Amino acid sequence: MSKSSQPSTPLSSGETSSKTGPLFILIDGHSLAFRSYYAFATSRKGPLRTSTGIPTSVCFGFLNSLLQVMESQQPQLVAVAFDRGEPTFRHQADPTYKADRKETPEEFFPDLENLQELLAALNLQVVTAVGYEADDVLATLAKKGSEADYQVKIVSGDRDLFQLVNPEKNISVLYLNKDVIKSSSNGSYTEFDSAAVVEKLGIKPAQVVDYKALCGDKSDNIPGVRGIGEKTAVKLLKEYGTLESIYQNLEEIKGAVRKKLEAGQKNAEHSQYLAQLVLDVPVEVALEECKLQGFNPQIIKPLLEKLELKTFIKKINQLQQQFGGTGETLSQELASEASPSSSEDSGPQQLSLFSHTKPEKEPRTEIVQQVDQPIPITPKIIDTSEKLTELVNLLKTCTDPTKPVAWDTETTSLEPRDAELVGIGCCWGTEPTEVAYIPTGHADGDHLLKQQVLSALRPILESNALG
Repeated sequence: MSKSSQPSTPLSSGETSSKTGPLFILIDGHSLAFRSYYAFATSRKGPLRTSTGIPTSVCFGFLNSLLQVMESQQPQLVAVAFDRGEPTFRHQADPTYKADRKETPEEFFPDLENLQELLAALNLQVVTAVGYEADDVLATLAKKGSEADYQVKIVSGDRDLFQLVNPEKNISVLYLNKDVIKSSSNGSYTEFDSAAVVEKLGIKPAQVVDYKALCGDKSDNIPGVRGIGEKTAVKLLKEYGTLESIYQNLEEIKGAVRKKLEAGQKNAEHSQYLAQLVLDVPVEVALEECKLQGFNPQIIKPLLEKLELKTFIKKINQLQQQFGGTGETLSQELASEASPSSSEDSGPQQLSLFSHTKPEKEPRTEIVQQVDQPIPITPKIIDTSEKLTELVNLLKTCTDPTKPVAWDTETTSLEPRDAELVGIGCCWGTEPTEVAYIPTGHADGDHLLKQQVLSALRPILESNALG
């Protein structure tokens, strides 16, 4: 095996860093794609498809989760890592590695191809490396980002990446919660620093590899030491610190545990090799290429239309700002919307306080000037009874008649006789966070019952009207 195929030493802890550099978000592409697919495949209605039968579970779930991260984190750089089809150095070292995994459903692959086309249209850097897994690519980019004084956050549902967590190097993991795919809430992931890893696993991030060396990992078919379970592995690592130290002090360990460790030493060292992520993958991408730069809406729009992802078509203005769009790219987008050939011009459009466009009667040149320095808004999504109660209590404090609460409704039509309520928005201040949206009739994601929302808001709406 070549030197570059050897797992590198884990990121070591040093003096506390005071980095406040740009935020670099790294996304575990296959982890999020698989979660997206199975979130819908295992539901009562089954996987998502277009009216023509194109599978879209991966595309919808991935974009929905990605936007949550973009809205809440507001990064300056983003990269997405994917596995490749070829065997990796781990498969060469152990033909049984990941051999017990179920075969991937056929419809997953065209969905994944469409997703990667969407990511390319969004100008996001997609990174792979022959002979390595996505996790190795993420580890390498995390190291490069940290050395460049970036803040690094890795989005994944894979606990293997906990080994990279290092607050001193400004590296953390945004661990995906189970409801992240279908939820519209920004709280669908948990940020793991060292303390959170200890609370979750009982060990430090630097001990994750040795933990798997001892108790194995069934999902990856990593054997570990036969007979050593998670509790025993944690106990041994708490006492001795590392796998090497455990075997150096084997004479101190009594009874059956010692016998199991003696019999399983080769397996432990082999498992340690399989579990350790590589930090020097020869990736062919510079960090500068991962900077967000906006996108061409004339490229992304047809793709979203083909996949019938209407939720995201409506958010193109918002996406442009979140993905680093400048005055120039926004101006291109507005020109596209004004074009008579645009499919969006087939009828009147619902205006919203969450939209960055203005009514048609205002000159387009003025609009471009106003959005040269876009300020992203981060609305609170009110999709639970608890959040609704919290919002109502907050709005009750807005009693200054010179600063009234602004309201907006999203409906299915501009014609009052045909319109059905989709959602209600409100704004009570000048800060980007002093905005909320209450979904009441969405086809996807969580929403509240219309009657419940109107009953809760009625006193406030009546008070506003009187004021």
